[in-house]
Amino acid sequence: MATGDGSDYFSSYSDLSVHTLMLKDKPRTLAYKEFIDKNKFLFQNKVVLDVGAGSGILSLFCASAGAAMVYAVEASNIVDLCNEIVKCNKMEDKIKVIKGKIEDVELPVEKVDIIVSEWMGFYLLHESMLDSVLFARDKWLSDSGMMIPSHATLYLTPVNMSKYVTENFRFWENAYGYDFSPIQTISMMSTLQQPVIECIEPKQCMSDPEIVHEFDLLTTKVEDLKSIQNNLTFKMTKTGLVHGFAAWFDVYFGSPTVSIPPSVSGQDLPRVHLVTLSTSPMVEATHWKQTIVFIPVSASVDEEDSLSCVLELTQDTSNPRLYNISIEMLDDQSGSEEDEEDEEDVSDHPLPCDCGSAKCLLISALMQKYDEEQTALELEAEEMDACAATEAARNMDLVENSGTHSVNGNIKE
Repeated sequence: MATGDGSDYFSSYSDLSVHTLMLKDKPRTLAYKEFIDKNKFLFQNKVVLDVGAGSGILSLFCASAGAAMVYAVEASNIVDLCNEIVKCNKMEDKIKVIKGKIEDVELPVEKVDIIVSEWMGFYLLHESMLDSVLFARDKWLSDSGMMIPSHATLYLTPVNMSKYVTENFRFWENAYGYDFSPIQTISMMSTLQQPVIECIEPKQCMSDPEIVHEFDLLTTKVEDLKSIQNNLTFKMTKTGLVHGFAAWFDVYFGSPTVSIPPSVSGQDLPRVHLVTLSTSPMVEATHWKQTIVFIPVSASVDEEDSLSCVLELTQDTSNPRLYNISIEMLDDQSGSEEDEEDEEDVSDHPLPCDCGSAKCLLISALMQKYDEEQTALELEAEEMDACAATEAARNMDLVENSGTHSVNGNIKE
């Protein structure tokens, strides 16, 4: 489920609409603002590194909170606009904008006190900058330095997507009175191959979420990001169909163990104000929404049933910013006898079968895809044979024509 070679990653962030979307995402932007504004004592006279500064909003927050200097590093062409925004806000003496990838730039200081970054992507890791943020931490963060955000947690839960299935799959069975099932097949195959980014409702969650992985930004290593795997078991809280799994994340600003500067003149400083930015379906929606990974065949579950799976996230070999997602259903989930009978009945159906069950639809789709590929290969082979025959005939004509001209020439001479 990974695409692209990453060459367009930075160019995509030159698009102003991307930054408009993020700036207008109030839960996202206000979480950073709240933490920085309510913990100004942490920023007083500190040197801050903003990794992937974008439009510069986080750098402005930090400078306004009293940072001595903020180095705003941005690789895309939005950096020019960031510079203009800094000047418009008369922050040139506190914010230095640097263009380039964090892995390539040099800072005029050996160490920084704080690293701030909005690095999160869909399901936390998709196209995220976490590798780059950890690189910056290892190279520039002081031993007593602070990461903002400081922690992150990735969650997963089984979900019912009946409305989505009806609107996107079943619709094609009768589109204005006509059978558009060929589009249904293509739509189903595409959805099975790529995650879907959707806002779901809490009632669609079939169980409480389980933690896939927890990240401590001070200790997580780049190597830890290459592959993340976890065996998860969910206890159903309702009866219904499971069409796939929804992933979301929370990030945390500050922690009870965050480094606090020594008190001034013996006076105690205020406690750190902690902030959580959640992308859960239980709270106000963000531009990350939730990530839905469909399973090939929906599962019928009852309340109190258990559903087990193995989730694996693996960095794409050609582009580490993208991940391949694998969800393997385990055989130990409970199910009713009726479900087992239905499964047995379906297995006895002819191939292909147009009964409309999820499994038969999937099998039909796979068979059709195979037939289409085989037909395409056969046509390609026929075209190649035809081209070869045409080329041979053309060469023969050239030879014959060449011989005739030579004879005529000789006669003329």
